[in-house]
Amino acid sequence: MGFKDAKGTLIVRPKFAFLDDFSEGLAAAGIGVNVINSLYGYINTKGEWVIKPGYNGAGMFSEGLARVNQGGKWGYIDKTGKWVIAPQYYLCYDFINGRAQACKDNKWGIIDKTGKWVIQNQYFNVTNIDGGRLAVCPDMSAKWYVIDTLGKRISKESYSRIKDFNGGIAPARNDDDMYGFIATDGHYLIKPVYTGAEPFSEGLAPVEVDNHAWGFIDRSGKMVIPADFSSYGKFINGYAMVEQGSQYVYIDRKGEIILRFNK
Repeated sequence: MGFKDAKGTLIVRPKFAFLDDFSEGLAAAGIGVNVINSLYGYINTKGEWVIKPGYNGAGMFSEGLARVNQGGKWGYIDKTGKWVIAPQYYLCYDFINGRAQACKDNKWGIIDKTGKWVIQNQYFNVTNIDGGRLAVCPDMSAKWYVIDTLGKRISKESYSRIKDFNGGIAPARNDDDMYGFIATDGHYLIKPVYTGAEPFSEGLAPVEVDNHAWGFIDRSGKMVIPADFSSYGKFINGYAMVEQGSQYVYIDRKGEIILRFNK
């Protein structure tokens, strides 16, 4: 794998087994036979190692920290490669507003940037915190609902699935396996009419229509990019990668195709 810029010019020649998106000036990169059997580090936009490969897994930098795996456990490093939170989690996610979802002892909770539990690990699953609210699922057979950071239940409604909030809105699936979008008080802002949905990014959210194709809606629920794609992507810096036929394509926020790549 390598990198091209938005004009299609090669800027980092394809020499890596794995590359993630750039974030905060660095990208996770893997060297090895394949993605599974690789060691990971971080490169700059010239393809030079800033943090040498030595991890079994690596994520994107967020708020100055990146999650990395060493010996089967996840922790967080800074941009010098120094451990800030030692590897101790079964899984953890990126920091958003100083908080991150983390799983330890088979239970999920929320940590701060020192590794302290803000929401104790006691749930089967949790979403991110947004505006002092998050959604939780107490156990495998339970439904999801919204709580505040003190653990008090906020929503009367419960759902078979709630995904991450972004700007006070999150995808939620009802008992008929249809997705809509809820506010942080738990009520639907966008009716459940989609067979799939993902969180908002940069004001747009991917939705699946009739188990067939993906498009993008705005926060009012208006379909602003028609459902013409066989997969969805998250918008980053104004672009998202999706699949169309035999190609991967980058689209802008108007749905116009900027770059094409053959699969």
